[in-house]
Amino acid sequence: MFSKRMTSVLAALAVLSAGATACSGSGSNSSADGRGDTLTVVSPGPPASLDPAKANVGSDNWFVNLTYDTVLRQQEDGKPGPGLATRFGYVGTGNTEFEFTLRSGVKFADGTPLEARAVAASLNYSRKNGLNVSWTSAIASVTATGPLTVRIHCSGPNPMLPQLLTQLLMIGSVISPRGLAQPQLMGTQSFGAGPYVLDTANTASGDHYTYKPNPNYWDKTKIHWKKVVIKVVSNPNSALQAVRTGQAQAMAVTANQVDTARSSGLDVIGSPNAFLGVNLADRDGTLARPLADVRVRQALNYAVDRDAITKAVVQRHGHSTDQISLPGLDGFAADYDSHYTYDPAKAEQLLTEAGYPHGFSMKVETQGFFGVDLVTQAVVEQWKKIGVTAAVTTDTSVGQWLTNATSRKFPALGFGYGGATSYALSLDWMLPHPTAFNPFATSDPKLTGLLAAAAAAAPDKQAALYQDAMRYAVDQAWFVSVMRMDGLYAFDGKKLTGFAVKPGYLPDLAWSVAPR
Repeated sequence: MFSKRMTSVLAALAVLSAGATACSGSGSNSSADGRGDTLTVVSPGPPASLDPAKANVGSDNWFVNLTYDTVLRQQEDGKPGPGLATRFGYVGTGNTEFEFTLRSGVKFADGTPLEARAVAASLNYSRKNGLNVSWTSAIASVTATGPLTVRIHCSGPNPMLPQLLTQLLMIGSVISPRGLAQPQLMGTQSFGAGPYVLDTANTASGDHYTYKPNPNYWDKTKIHWKKVVIKVVSNPNSALQAVRTGQAQAMAVTANQVDTARSSGLDVIGSPNAFLGVNLADRDGTLARPLADVRVRQALNYAVDRDAITKAVVQRHGHSTDQISLPGLDGFAADYDSHYTYDPAKAEQLLTEAGYPHGFSMKVETQGFFGVDLVTQAVVEQWKKIGVTAAVTTDTSVGQWLTNATSRKFPALGFGYGGATSYALSLDWMLPHPTAFNPFATSDPKLTGLLAAAAAAAPDKQAALYQDAMRYAVDQAWFVSVMRMDGLYAFDGKKLTGFAVKPGYLPDLAWSVAPR
């Protein structure tokens, strides 16, 4: 399911934010071949699955990417580059046909040759059996057109195929024929062609996961460690203590941990990677009649002091925003970042014009994790000043949230959402089909037309068209976006190199993080 995966991109905010009291190994011990002894990182929770098709983007990437190579590789600049494929691109116009050519001589970890038929079978499995049917809904077929060439045919424009095939989104994580023949085992074992394999003898599911080098890997210069360990511990304070004392080398931190991490001599880096706010989902007024009026939705935007909320929740590690995109992504419209100034008087005027001079009441559901509930509660408190009251239901798990968000029982939904290309964003938020972020399947012909034109456009035209669509959605006040927040990581810079995070890029343990 797309909504679950994209919400889980938000887990990148804390993807390593749990502690470890039993972590071991040091990134500084290098052998004669240049490999470090053991890289240990910590994660706040176990993976949903080690099956790439069923893993959660963001929180599960490291668990999967160590063992599964991808067709393309997301580079540090956020653009897809060569991975298992050396040549790739759209064929013709309209973004409906995509072809790539694989490297020759590559083998899966089990020794099976990695050829086009195997890759096509893997992609077909992932697009049909994964959590995200929306991402792959336009794909009509994946076929091997030669020993090393694969063609993807889409029923309509799909401009995000290159991103889908990278390690960031994992659809292109190539699963071996042996794995596809035993799908029941893929949740706890590895069947890939990545630089490492899961060491099941030294792995305890839910506690720690150990990876050892893949002797069949096609580029051994990418194998920087003799062993990689991901330790699962739920306490973020213990995690920071583990990195501070050298028991582990990296974790994600929250804004209130940054100063402590830096005072301990750790490097801290960050980049915008999620946005938070309240989704005004019932835009036809099915449950909350006032929300059918754009003036009411705009009033709810003018009533929110975004700067104050941002400072309270993430201090200096975020920025107020009115849109649902991030700097560096194709749909980000810089001129609309502060479209709704804080103006309670204007909000009250708009409510009066719409026929609600004394406000109204409605129900709100919110995610109770990653700080989403804090933002929602702050927004609700500020709405009270213009007479709008909200009864808030807070969910404590992703499963509970999915159930409530798609129940059509809540006209407004607190959200946290990871940065995504606009095509992916449109599938979840803006196109007229039911999702957790558009449960009432709101239809707006103008917005749909803008998005269709952007999806079919040439690459050099897409960004401008998607930004027009974002401006229109903000004007129509489909949501009250409040802030974008940085994904923050603390790591031992004296021992590690290649640890980076940028928009559209997460630290790459499989290829880039190496001993200093």
